[in-house]
Amino acid sequence: MLVGGDAPDRIGLSNMRSPVNVYSNAARWLVASVLICISFHQTSAEPLAAEDRTRISIFGYDPNRPEDIRNQVLIELMRAEPAIDVQEWGGIKLPGTSGRATLMMAIAGGTAPDMYLSWFHIIRNDIKQGFLYPLNEWIGNDVDGNGWIDGTEAKWDGWKQIPRLWQQVSCVDGKAYGVPLPNITFYGIIYRRDLVQEAGLDPEQPPGTWDEFLYWCQKLTIPGKTIDGARLRRGQRAIALYVPAWQWLPWMQAAGGSPVVQVRKSAVTGKEYVFRMEETEFIAQDTGEDLGGQPSTWRANFDAPEGLKAARFYHALRWTPWIRDPSTGEPINLSEEDTAAGFVRSGTRLVRFAEDDVIRGVGRPCVGLDANDQRLFARGEVAMIQYSIDDLERCVQMAGVPPDLIAMMPFPAADSSQTPVFSAYRHYWVMTRDVAARSKVERDRIWECLETLTSDSLRDREIVEKVMAGNAMWCRPDDLERLGLDDYLAEVPQNVKTYYDMIGSGRILLRTEPFAGFWEAAQTVLMNNVTGVLLSEPGLEFDYESALKQVTREANEGVMFDIPREAIDPYRPIGRILFGVGLVVLLVCVCLVVREQRTSSISSSAGVKSRYGVWVMLAPAVLTIGVWSYYPLVRGVVMAFQDYRIVGESTWVGLDNFIAVALDPNFWLYLAKTFKFVGLTMLLGFFSPIFLAFLLSEVPRGKIFYRTLFFLPQMTSGIVIALLWKMMYDPTENGLLNRILASVGLPGQAWLQDPFWAMFCCILPGVWAGAGIQSLIYIAALKSFPDDLYEAGAIDGAGPFGRIRHITLPQLMPLMVINFIGCFIAAFQNMGHIFLLTFGGPGKETTVLGLAIWKLAYNELRFSTATTMAWFLGVGLIGFTYFQIRFLRRLEFRRVEEN
Repeated sequence: MLVGGDAPDRIGLSNMRSPVNVYSNAARWLVASVLICISFHQTSAEPLAAEDRTRISIFGYDPNRPEDIRNQVLIELMRAEPAIDVQEWGGIKLPGTSGRATLMMAIAGGTAPDMYLSWFHIIRNDIKQGFLYPLNEWIGNDVDGNGWIDGTEAKWDGWKQIPRLWQQVSCVDGKAYGVPLPNITFYGIIYRRDLVQEAGLDPEQPPGTWDEFLYWCQKLTIPGKTIDGARLRRGQRAIALYVPAWQWLPWMQAAGGSPVVQVRKSAVTGKEYVFRMEETEFIAQDTGEDLGGQPSTWRANFDAPEGLKAARFYHALRWTPWIRDPSTGEPINLSEEDTAAGFVRSGTRLVRFAEDDVIRGVGRPCVGLDANDQRLFARGEVAMIQYSIDDLERCVQMAGVPPDLIAMMPFPAADSSQTPVFSAYRHYWVMTRDVAARSKVERDRIWECLETLTSDSLRDREIVEKVMAGNAMWCRPDDLERLGLDDYLAEVPQNVKTYYDMIGSGRILLRTEPFAGFWEAAQTVLMNNVTGVLLSEPGLEFDYESALKQVTREANEGVMFDIPREAIDPYRPIGRILFGVGLVVLLVCVCLVVREQRTSSISSSAGVKSRYGVWVMLAPAVLTIGVWSYYPLVRGVVMAFQDYRIVGESTWVGLDNFIAVALDPNFWLYLAKTFKFVGLTMLLGFFSPIFLAFLLSEVPRGKIFYRTLFFLPQMTSGIVIALLWKMMYDPTENGLLNRILASVGLPGQAWLQDPFWAMFCCILPGVWAGAGIQSLIYIAALKSFPDDLYEAGAIDGAGPFGRIRHITLPQLMPLMVINFIGCFIAAFQNMGHIFLLTFGGPGKETTVLGLAIWKLAYNELRFSTATTMAWFLGVGLIGFTYFQIRFLRRLEFRRVEEN
């Protein structure tokens, strides 16, 4: 059960542990402070020796920020327990999501902290990778073998107070790996009261269904709105619309859907039963059989009818055409036929309208310059944003909006048969695997830190601090009452009180993101293939239903959940045959190369007196290449045949990875996109320096100036160039390229969001930056050609193009072939600009194989699949390079000598 064990549609609110109320009056605060000071004085008087203390490193502890409550309680714990020495983890810290990557690599390298905060939807992946240490020695053991530790099995009272859903999230095979934070983070829709009132709506009666919400949005959408006589940059829109898929999920859940389901099979009948992601009691609907002891098979469910309905509504918020009734000012929805006809029937009236009167959608996508939703919210350019309710005071501070002008509401229900939804999140404190090497005494002290950071007293202190900071209006009323802060109840808006009552009674549901499978990978695919395209300029005609079905299929066939073993079994015989043929071909090629090398080495070593001396001199280079190139290559061969784990034991799977990759339609799509990328790169990047070299050689004046001008981009960092072009590609009217188009009367383009332009836009910055340096190489070659050849060609009647064709190009051919090989191989391996500009989007339009390999390895830690894909790519490049080298042998290079 999600709340107290009796309501499957609610995530526990009444389950909070109730410590002694030490915050009810100022006297108790004073007493507590005095006791802490006395304790500090006593413990500091007789410090323990270093060998008697346990050093505990925590990722997230910062002694330089004592104002943070988590840091405060740890400092107080050290004062009360001198044997505990909490230290800030000393690993490399990088901003954004890369910070977690460094943490994961530290765990793999044995330099990890003892504890860190794991996001709830990632903790199961951390468990699967072997990053975490089980907490059963303090929590209890799974005696009945049902896969989790129930109340009768738990020996730690704190575990009994945690709702079963959150227990289930951190339990795998009867082992508990994390303890959730005591507080739940809520996520809903925040709106501006003042803007709602200006639109003639009642801010105390927010919409309860999607139809009512759409009406609200239309009333709040004012394209030509002005403030103090100044027109807003893009007018006022009702709501900010988000590309990240996790912000779309609540709409699906408000339609009654579950993005992920779990399937359990009856041991008696063999029949499969489907349960919601959040379900914790598994009773067969027809027979009443208890399936709690059966394992769950998880499956993505994005294309369920509820998911399609949510995508349709999201599309309506962005693209539905409508007008304001010129007589009443009320919104009138239009069909595409009405829009084309220029009139619509409203009741008994026929309302005619011009093309400029049509308003498309009610939401503003948070992309480009509009990515900062809080800034839009503060300026009044959007009236509603999706935001964490627990962080409303931070939103107020960042947006600069007076707190009394802000209100919240849940995601409205799809219709009257469904229930509104708040999103709920609860992260976990965990221990890393290195804790296993500590003594029992040291582990107990680490557990004491973990217990402190997940205690109710910590949550209560956060509430008190929030109240003292003047933000009581964002606190839960029952928390204020429990802590004796009744005087602040009046500051809580009535609708906030009502919502918390509705949550407690189940009239508002709490839903969460998927916590099973590779949700981060599936979310990226959803964002690139569905929400990102739907909100971009091509989204008007976008077939989001087919895209959603395709994403679901991919999620269940390797992206989010591993491809089922039974799906691989039929392909094993043909896989073995193809692998054998490939191995024979490889051995034959190796033998040919070795024979050629032996022949060439005999002839080239005729004058060498001592071969041992040659090898001694070559040893440093050979050793370096072997360690940094060939050893990883060999390790990659091994990983391709394993279900590889960064830590822990990796199991052999034979050809399963190769078969799974070959069966994955995404792999072939990525390969096709790679060839498209390489083709366009070679067309633009290989020939443009040659053409530029001819121009720079023939320019009559200012040769040095122009050569310098084209060379300067080479002096700039590639990252800077990519980000510079990204600003130029801004899809709004503020983008440089769109401003140029507007100046000549042409419509702006979405550029990076447009599937037609995206690949070209990713290639162009590299061509622009690299053409200069490559052209100088060709200019140097052109200058080395004797003038006699051109004079002879002119005498024979050859024109300028004839001289280029019959004299210049043949002379340049050896250099062009060498550059072609380098450019070709570099194009296959280059994905830097795609990484920075589109990250593979829109959809999969720019997802080349190199980027797909990077995502699999470092975003999802699926190194076996990534290595297998890399082998497919590498073998092809090796074969191409071999034939190119053989071709180069037929070329003759000569040195030009001047008379």
